[in-house]
Amino acid sequence: MINKISIKNIASYGQTPAVLETDKKINLVYGLNGTGKTTLSNYLQDKDNACFSCCSISGLSNEKVLVYNQKFVTDNFYQDTQRGIFSLKSENKAAKEKIDIATQEINKLKNQIKNDKLKTGFQFNLEKKQEDINILQTNSEEKTWKIKNDYYGGDRILEFCLDRKMGSKKSLFDFIFKLQKPNNKPQKSIEVLKKEAEATQGENAKSYEESLVKKVNFDFWNIENQEIFKEVIIGNENSQVAELINKLNISDWVKKGKEFLNEPKEENETCPFCQQKTITKDLHQEIQDYFDETYQNKITSLENFDKEYWKEYQAVKDLETEFLKIDFVKNKEKDFKLLFKNFIDKVSSNWLKISNKIKHPNIVINLESSILEQNALNNFLDTIIEEIKTHNEKIKNKQKTKEQIVKEFWEVMRWDYDQTIENYTIQNKKLKKEKSDIEAKISEVNGKIGEQKKIIQDEQKEMVNIQDAIDAINSELIYFGLDGFSIVPVGEKSYKLKRPNEDIAKFETLSEGEKTVISFLYFLELCKGKENDDEVVTEKIVVIDDPISSLSHMYVFNIAQLIRKNFFNDDYKQVFILTHNLYFFHELLHKQKDDNAKLFRLCRSNFSQLSVMNRKDIQNEYQSYWQILKDYDEGKATEVILANAMRNILERFFGFIEKNDFNELTKELEKDEKNNFFIRYINKESHSDPINISDSKEIDPQIFKEAFKKIFKDSGYEAHYNQMMNLNNPNPIS
Repeated sequence: MINKISIKNIASYGQTPAVLETDKKINLVYGLNGTGKTTLSNYLQDKDNACFSCCSISGLSNEKVLVYNQKFVTDNFYQDTQRGIFSLKSENKAAKEKIDIATQEINKLKNQIKNDKLKTGFQFNLEKKQEDINILQTNSEEKTWKIKNDYYGGDRILEFCLDRKMGSKKSLFDFIFKLQKPNNKPQKSIEVLKKEAEATQGENAKSYEESLVKKVNFDFWNIENQEIFKEVIIGNENSQVAELINKLNISDWVKKGKEFLNEPKEENETCPFCQQKTITKDLHQEIQDYFDETYQNKITSLENFDKEYWKEYQAVKDLETEFLKIDFVKNKEKDFKLLFKNFIDKVSSNWLKISNKIKHPNIVINLESSILEQNALNNFLDTIIEEIKTHNEKIKNKQKTKEQIVKEFWEVMRWDYDQTIENYTIQNKKLKKEKSDIEAKISEVNGKIGEQKKIIQDEQKEMVNIQDAIDAINSELIYFGLDGFSIVPVGEKSYKLKRPNEDIAKFETLSEGEKTVISFLYFLELCKGKENDDEVVTEKIVVIDDPISSLSHMYVFNIAQLIRKNFFNDDYKQVFILTHNLYFFHELLHKQKDDNAKLFRLCRSNFSQLSVMNRKDIQNEYQSYWQILKDYDEGKATEVILANAMRNILERFFGFIEKNDFNELTKELEKDEKNNFFIRYINKESHSDPINISDSKEIDPQIFKEAFKKIFKDSGYEAHYNQMMNLNNPNPIS
């Protein structure tokens, strides 16, 4: 049973879908000509046609859909013979009983499907399961599409990684889904890849000189390891002042004062310490003897070590600024500064100790080895040199480098989106397994249904005939008062139209009314019967598109009665009837309960749209033309329909009220050129005037509406105009 029809991007239907949703057996659609009824019936007749690729239908199961429309008439009646309609004779009771039992078994199996553990029915659940699979696919594709949003377009340096992978969300998802997940988290981050891409693929890509990086090659340990730093350096112990200097541990103090001590010439010299004339020639000599050549040599050695250590320390210290000018070092600034600081701090500390040793030669200092810190710094610089070499090699082979970046980019993406892919894999497998189980169960039940259908086919071969349909059609033709032709058999499987004095009556020689009646009666019998003698159809959906064109009201009444009698019963799963005729619409609804039928209105402004109607919304035909004028103001009707509605209102109202001929009615208006355009417009647009009028298209339809209103005003019926347009007295009829 059809529960939803969605139509878009075909004929008068636009990109916004026109949707018909129903849970009723009987569905009546009212719409004026040109609103899209034929397109709707054509879709139900040939839903797999490529032109309906944007349309959809849900709820349809194994029901056979039979459609009466112009295509049905063309396909079946514009040739000399028609396909026979096969009916079952009721005389063979044994065969009929077997067919009835098989039919009951088929219905039982279908009910079994509906009442299974899969809740609301296999087909619905199968569609729901596929819908779940589609939703999972769509959601997963949406998540991985974020890659495109993050890395593609603008000045994003990594967008080349997505080349030829952005055709659609599905193609991108399929690509990343097929990638092998790395065993370990990729070492390079997206930020690293961005920098690499910028450095090797960007406009500023360049090579670097390896010589820019100078390692710390001075052997600081050679100085730090000298034994002299652990030696207590004192003066000549044979000097008479040695015992006192050593006892008081004032050699550094005396040595410093020695610089200010002058040798006495004739008398005592002033002491630099007490400022008294106490320094004799002998004391001066004793002090000089204490700081002998051996002592001085050791001091000189310390001073040389100090100068060399200081010089190299300053040379390395000044390198920090230069190193940080190198991009590769700058990229690892934090690591570099830590290593550099560790080394410089160690050397600086040692140098301070050396300086202190020179000041106080008699102290012992232990210099810490800077080997580990120097090696760590040099190892870091080695990696920088290797990175420069690697970078330069990448610059030489840009394409190979680019391909490697692409590879590493997708390894990162595969790792980062693993949760999405893993969830999709697990859920998709689960849903497809559930779908497969449903399909297997359906297949099992359908197999049993097929067995019962085979029984029906075998038994009905003994019962089928085409004569019953012939008799029924001819009987109805007489009922319609059409006795100028009839249906007769041709062989065992065909019919033909025949006039009393002609072997074959050509379909195109019939009047429009006769064509409609005979084709509809044929369709009626086809719905009741079978297209082939071995056909087995247990459920049917009938679609009837405006079967009353060119018919008198008597014929319209009779067609409506036939439809109500034959289709509004339990023989058919569902019925859809489309019409532009309100009288016919009323007749179909006669004595129908509200809960048994659903009503729809099909209207068109720029595009066709469907809406639900209530019984109170249904107007008579005269009211419906006024509704078109109001619909036009709301953008729900086209200019063509507007012109047709204006003419029909004027003809019906003034023809009934004053018996005025339309042309007589408009003579006075034609005196004004503006109104003359109006008359020509509604004549042309209602297909009454064969002359091609182009100038009317350039006139604002609002002018025509004013001319239309003027007719009522000048005739004394302005109150009627206002009432019908809901200007004075709101009318509940919409």
